Amino acid sequence: MAADDVAPRGSAEVREALIAAAARLLGAAPPDRISGRALAEEAGVNYGLVHHYFGGKDAVLREGFTRLAEAYAGGPDDGSWLVTDPFSMRHRPDYLRALAFASLSGEIDEVHVSNPTIEAALDRARGARDSVDETTVRIDVGIATVFHLSRCLFENVVDPWIGHDDPEMSKAVEERFVLILRALTLGMDPGAAAGGRRDRPGDVAGSA
Repeated sequence: MAADDVAPRGSAEVREALIAAAARLLGAAPPDRISGRALAEEAGVNYGLVHHYFGGKDAVLREGFTRLAEAYAGGPDDGSWLVTDPFSMRHRPDYLRALAFASLSGEIDEVHVSNPTIEAALDRARGARDSVDETTVRIDVGIATVFHLSRCLFENVVDPWIGHDDPEMSKAVEERFVLILRALTLGMDPGAAAGGRRDRPGDVAGSA
């Protein structure tokens, strides 16, 4: 909170300030490194209000995670991207970092409730198949989600090596990545996708 900001007043303002503070801090540090006092300081409120309104920092952090997830799922006001777009998580690095921090610290189950990427991918995968075996769909989408998150998280590390600072090469690589993500999500052949082949939904891995 900046020095010239007015401190939140009233239950609604205080709760909102704490949730917004949690969302900001979750994108910068693992949950176990975010103290109740840090939340209060970031929100510009008294530390005791963390316990008064939420019972402790864990509940605030869960609300902060929900806020990040909802902001990602809702997309931008200008509609420039959708959660269903390939590698859409790159547009919300704060949420991406929050997921990574919480996962690495072993706290993801404590603070995170839902993932809009997975829910959207599950809906898409179910709708694209003639018959739906839920176990297979969830396995395919789980693998695709790992690929999605890894691509977005390590994009800046990997791209200089595979793009060679060549815009045309970078574009071609991105197109292949999109095909691979699609293939993984829909249960098609990711090897064929890596080679540039665009199969139809219903084609399975290993088919001609």
